[in-house]
Amino acid sequence: MTHHSEARTISDAIQSYAKRAMTVQSEFSEKLVEANQHWFEQMQIESNEAWELFRRFNSTASVAEKITALQDRAKGVTARSANDAMYAIETARSLGTIELNLFARKTSSVDEATQKAA
Repeated sequence: MTHHSEARTISDAIQSYAKRAMTVQSEFSEKLVEANQHWFEQMQIESNEAWELFRRFNSTASVAEKITALQDRAKGVTARSANDAMYAIETARSLGTIELNLFARKTSSVDEATQKAA
């Protein structure tokens, strides 16, 4: 009878770990979907900005207006690049934290099952 209860305890621990793994995988996937959506939006913004620069640049013969258009574009790119870098760092940090949760989160039932099995 003891052998059966030990096997059940180990089985419960494995199931608990599998549930945690699925939860972490789900959180990880959700974050990746969110990041992909963000980057697609950023690509759309950059595309629109490039077309706007093209339109402004070709709609004027004035060198001063062309330089202003290029300067405005450069300012926008610089600001978006800084925001993109911060977003990338935060996303990487979030994904790392989510992944570490698989190993960091120990439920009391898993600890108890491990101790009983040992």
